[in-house]
Amino acid sequence: MRLVRVQVPEFRALKDVDITFEPNFYPQVFPLGSLNGGGKSTLLQLIFVLLHCTADEERHPFIANMLDKAIIPEGQTSNILAKFELLEGDKKIELEFTLCNDGYLRELDIDPIFNKEMVSFGIFARQAWLIKSLGKSEEELWEEFYHSIPNESGGDSHPDSEISIGQMESEFEYTIKEREYFQPLIKNIKKSLIAKNQFCITSFYSKQALGLICNFSGSKKDIKEILTSVSKRIFLSAPSTQIYLFLNQNDKQQLFKRKINPIISYRNENYEQAIEKSKGILPNFLTYDVFATDTLVHLIETARNQDFKTLVDTGTNGLTYQKTIEELNALTRDKTVLPLLDDKAAIIGVVFKTPEGTDIYPEDLSHGELKRLSLYVWLKLLIPQDENIILMDEIENGLHLDWQYTIVRDLLDWGKTNQYILATHSYELCTALTPAHVKEIELKPIAQ
Repeated sequence: MRLVRVQVPEFRALKDVDITFEPNFYPQVFPLGSLNGGGKSTLLQLIFVLLHCTADEERHPFIANMLDKAIIPEGQTSNILAKFELLEGDKKIELEFTLCNDGYLRELDIDPIFNKEMVSFGIFARQAWLIKSLGKSEEELWEEFYHSIPNESGGDSHPDSEISIGQMESEFEYTIKEREYFQPLIKNIKKSLIAKNQFCITSFYSKQALGLICNFSGSKKDIKEILTSVSKRIFLSAPSTQIYLFLNQNDKQQLFKRKINPIISYRNENYEQAIEKSKGILPNFLTYDVFATDTLVHLIETARNQDFKTLVDTGTNGLTYQKTIEELNALTRDKTVLPLLDDKAAIIGVVFKTPEGTDIYPEDLSHGELKRLSLYVWLKLLIPQDENIILMDEIENGLHLDWQYTIVRDLLDWGKTNQYILATHSYELCTALTPAHVKEIELKPIAQ
């Protein structure tokens, strides 16, 4: 799969972005440059969230987090967020993501039996609760409703948000009606959207109820099948210190807070924990952390096992182990890697040797060497050998100028079928490619 074109009319610092990644260029490595604040990281994260998270409901909260400051201009009912052109084999797929408010839904051909107020993206946001409520009586719901809303006569009272019993009863009556109609209403809305070749991805609140709708063309597949296929082929890697806009607001703020005890490091672990938690839900998201030694051991074991399988199948020893060790040796400066074996020849670790024959261990390697090892293991072991779209932010950090230049060749060696889009400030990296490969985001002033 290839990302051929991305258009973002306006999102945060991005304005009038229209970038083409030519599918006939070789290599498929495209540096993406701009001044600081130009929106490179924002663009990569927006591409990743829209293409990786839309197919899985568990990942939809990341979409809402990413779009928490998105607005629709006054007087409009919708606003195009981003357009993508992708190639899957020789077939072009076009995806257009649009933010819509309730006014957009009310312009659809919705059955008039539904109250206009009920035709809202809010009903999608409350769908899980409404489904759960179907198994409860009205008395049980009232009890739950009564204690969940701050009020002046009972429940969890709050002086700034008191409402009367009369208001509560009115709200409850609306909720009961909403529960009765939400399933046929959602079905009716979806039917009306399908007639326009549109699909409602998710809904969320950003000052008002908003929905994210996807228009698609160029494929006879079902839209869910298209989004699922795309989501498996898009990957993002970036520094752990990056501001990840797809985390929730509280987690993002943790990056800028220090711990209460000044003796402890100012770096707040909560942000790091939030990133680690997000990785469990976003399998194609990686930060440039030091690789786990057991992952490297697994890579070497896999190579050795492949050679044994080749021997069994053909009667001839394979060369996968030898090739893997040669590639690992090329990642560090004048050091060779050896697996550590136990008495039964099981690989239990790795050791590196200097040209003088001295044993050193992973903790003795430089930051740049560890980063190259981490990227190598990620691309060789954790990413399927297929045509993937790899988004990488600040890949040059920690690398010597020579390695910044050769990282293009390295990426091709480690995953030659992939497409790489690299947000970078590295002149050396850019000069390893033709000027036409280098894409630029023009810095636009932010409207006040």
